[in-house]
Amino acid sequence: MAKASSKKKPNRKRGHAAAGSLHRSGSAAVSRQASEQRHSSLSLTETAVNLIRDRVLDLTLAPGQRIDERLLMERFELSRTPAREALNRLAAEGLIEIQSNKGAFVRPLDIRQLKQFFDAYITAERTSGHFCNPWHPNLVSDLRQIEEEYEIESDKQSFLQVTRLNAKFHLRIAKATENEYVFNFCSLLHNQGRRISFFIDQFETRHSEQLRKHLEKIKRHHSEIIMVIAEQKNARLVELLTEHALLFHDRIMHAIGDTNGPAFEPISALVR
Repeated sequence: MAKASSKKKPNRKRGHAAAGSLHRSGSAAVSRQASEQRHSSLSLTETAVNLIRDRVLDLTLAPGQRIDERLLMERFELSRTPAREALNRLAAEGLIEIQSNKGAFVRPLDIRQLKQFFDAYITAERTSGHFCNPWHPNLVSDLRQIEEEYEIESDKQSFLQVTRLNAKFHLRIAKATENEYVFNFCSLLHNQGRRISFFIDQFETRHSEQLRKHLEKIKRHHSEIIMVIAEQKNARLVELLTEHALLFHDRIMHAIGDTNGPAFEPISALVR
């Protein structure tokens, strides 16, 4: 009688499981690698967006100046897709214009459009106040935190940060409307407002006392806005945001009309 073989048959199930595990492990590694590559690409795009945005806002990139896509690709080691994504993001924010067959350009600062800008800006602020939900989670505490940072940067006259934090303050209120259309509308206008505000801040540095008083007035407005939100008084919030927007409007109009011409002595007085 033949002896039964002592060799064990291979466990095919175990073999299949091991192969499957290896396949899953390999797939997971590929998935992680793809995720890391996407994250890296996203980080590079974000870096490009943030840097270009700041250079547009502080007027290093002048209104009307061309932004070369190839330069973005070389400077940030971006492929063509994320480079274009950065430009598209900034175009959506209203800071640059993409012209067919010509490229991307910093959006001009056109004084003739200021009336349209302020009509929209004041409307956005009033709408934001009307629809603001005072019970929105952490709204008051977030606003207080932003205002603390704003006051620190304001005292240092770090104008780019001042414009960033002022926009952040108002967009936090817009977020509390829980309406994406209102929020996007406000975001577009505050990006434009930041550029205008930075320009005027730089202009007013020669009138340091005037600038100091203006920044103090903004701080008082912000404190009042936080207080009425905490008290859940939307009607009063609309009034305050309207007053605050008109303060911005009047400041810009004053700066545009401010000249040194009247301070010159007449020619007859200088000729002896």
